[in-house]
Formats: sequence, structure tokens, C-alpha cells
Amino acid sequence: MKQIVKSAALFLAVSSISTVSFAGEGSGCGLGQTVFKGQSGLMANVLAATTNGTAGNQTFGLTSGTSGCNAEAVVKNDSQREIFVAANLDNLSQEMAQGHGDHLASLAAIMKVESKDEAAFYSLAQNEFGNIFKSDAVDANHIMASLDSAMLQDQNLAKYIH
Repeated sequence: MKQIVKSAALFLAVSSISTVSFAGEGSGCGLGQTVFKGQSGLMANVLAATTNGTAGNQTFGLTSGTSGCNAEAVVKNDSQREIFVAANLDNLSQEMAQGHGDHLASLAAIMKVESKDEAAFYSLAQNEFGNIFKSDAVDANHIMASLDSAMLQDQNLAKYIH
């Protein structure tokens, strides 16, 4: 099971190249951005990013300047964390409460937390669990905003918040 979660996290990190945001578009550029243009929300962005990545058209769009792609645009990767948290919400909730686990380790990897700071990250997640999961109705954006806020208060972990 640990190997599957680690493999999934590695796949997510490697595939993030095709799901990064270009010039403020949550799903990136490509066919998915064109098809789902004007739609908002996590599901629309996930579907658009998936279409961009699986159709293999993002590279063509970047080199040709079509499908909403701009080769000179600034790369952003803000939504990757939220997508991972949304997809693994139950497991992350449980593991944050415990202060350890494969999904929490995967989130640390996505956030590029260095191995020397992982124990502090796990401890902070456990200590802030009550603030992060204030109710059963929290969503990925709330969780990441609460976690970011807590990390900003920690001198060693603040550097991982961009």
C-alpha cells in the first residue's frame, strides 16, 4: 500500500508538468482549457487539466501558440496541492490527526518539504488538526489555507509557502 501511494505521489509530481497553470488559468492551456472555457470550480479544472494532459495537445499548443497557450507565460502550480487534498481528503484527515501516514508524506512531497523538515511538518499538521478541520464541511481550499497559515507561523516551515 505504501508503494502505491508513493507511486501515485511521484506520478502526480511528474505529471504536474502537464497540469500546471499558465498565465492564471487554473487548468493550464490546451484542448481542455478551450473545451471548459468559462467554467470554474475544482471539477471543471480537474477535467480540463486531465484533458490537457491526456490528449497530449499541450506541447503542440505551447509551440504553436494555439489552444490558449503562451510559451512566454509564467508557470504556476498552486492548484496541484488542492487537487491532491480534494482527492485524498478522508485519508489526509485521518493521517493529520495521527501526525503521520503515506498521504501526509505525499502532501509534504508535493509541497517540496525537505526531509529535514518533515517531522516538524507532520507535528504541525497534527497540532493544528482542530483548526484545519473545524467542521465536517471543510474543502480542499480551506484545508490548504489553514495549513498555509499555520506553516507561516513556523520559522522553519514558512519557506514552503509561496
